[in-house]
Amino acid sequence: MSKPNVILLTVDTLRADRLGSYGFHPTITPKIDQLAESGIRFTQVITGGSWTQAAFPVILTSTYASMYGGCLGTLASERPSPIQVLSDAGYSTAAFTTSPLLSRNYGYDKSFDEFVDLNPGGRDPSLRKFRGGHFLLQKSITHHLSRLVGVRTRPAKIYSSAEELTNRVNQWIGENNEPFFIWAHYMDVHWPYHLEESLTQPNQIAQAWRDLVHLHDANWNGAVITPVQEEHYIDLYERAVAYTDIQLGKLLDYLTESGLDQNTIIILLSDHGEEFLEHGRWGHWENNLYDEILKVPLIIRIPGVGGRVVITEQLQTLDLMPTILDLCDCIPPDGMKGKSFASLCGKGRSQFQPRVAISEMWRESWHIIAVRTEDYKYIWDSKHPQIPQLYDLQTDPGEKHNFAADFPRVVEELQATVEIVLQEGEKTKSKNLTTPDLDKDMVDRLRDLGYVE
Repeated sequence: MSKPNVILLTVDTLRADRLGSYGFHPTITPKIDQLAESGIRFTQVITGGSWTQAAFPVILTSTYASMYGGCLGTLASERPSPIQVLSDAGYSTAAFTTSPLLSRNYGYDKSFDEFVDLNPGGRDPSLRKFRGGHFLLQKSITHHLSRLVGVRTRPAKIYSSAEELTNRVNQWIGENNEPFFIWAHYMDVHWPYHLEESLTQPNQIAQAWRDLVHLHDANWNGAVITPVQEEHYIDLYERAVAYTDIQLGKLLDYLTESGLDQNTIIILLSDHGEEFLEHGRWGHWENNLYDEILKVPLIIRIPGVGGRVVITEQLQTLDLMPTILDLCDCIPPDGMKGKSFASLCGKGRSQFQPRVAISEMWRESWHIIAVRTEDYKYIWDSKHPQIPQLYDLQTDPGEKHNFAADFPRVVEELQATVEIVLQEGEKTKSKNLTTPDLDKDMVDRLRDLGYVE
């Protein structure tokens, strides 16, 4: 095989347990499942962070979230750049993102030849700005009357759709020569889940506003989510997963029809999962380092490697870029913390050695580190350092019972790994951190996504 193309497809907030290839029935993801059938499915992949800002520095630079001054500002210039290595090796590199947290504002354009921020550019109805406006928007009659006078009252689109993103990626592929590396990030599975085309009737629009108000109240003020509401939100989530699968399928079909699939490595990954009240909340709160958030799907299709392969060893998203460089026969840059697992795929230079997985929640005043082995999950919290959490994943996969007092030796061993991560953060403090310059529209998008109260 000549120098392979690489397409990295990241789907924000995608839970592995909603994919047919990971056991969900009836399947709502036939295209993703087809990719798994022809590729390699990984069952135990641990992300480096519990929300987008913590997860993506790990994925794209193979460094811990807390290194180089942390993950909240723009991507530190000192972090290693695997993308630059690919560019230097002759790859055309392009990124297409739909998340405001992965935009040019946050430095994610670093080293890419082409970087496209897909911004929906929507505006909420002016009624939302007035006192009592939210109450009126939750009533079907408001939308009946608005329709009569031609006024739009649907919630503003917070991110560009998977259809728009896929069309842009397919267009770029058709206009460029090989070899190429593409990263495309899909947001449709992220809250608020509502599919734009489904909000056509006044009652549907009113329900969407009620959902927005209720989940904001649940997450920030402790409002109760009833079983009926839980079922409704999960249904919305699964509809968004099914829609994303259709659009991913259009990209995969385009590669097949153009013959590019014969020389293209396709990688599908989620940055983190989504909590459905497993630990009392909804969404992906940054301080949730339990497996419903940290355990993510990963599927890789490599031309020439047989399909229906299942890898059960514990891996980290930290290891992804080293693996991509290995598959492309590129030497990794200094500073990357991950190790290639290409040998598990029948490729690569060296044998993969299983290691503990590191995940983090990082803020200047608050740092949580999870250390995961295949048997245990250890969580250290800087606010409560004397109350470590240890979960026996073999007997307690739901992570409900803290066994730290029963296994002091395990606590001591895993705390040593925590100290190493803390030292790495201290050694790599950045002097060039910048704060993104966000306009009002960007702040409003972040608020509607749940990142700002």
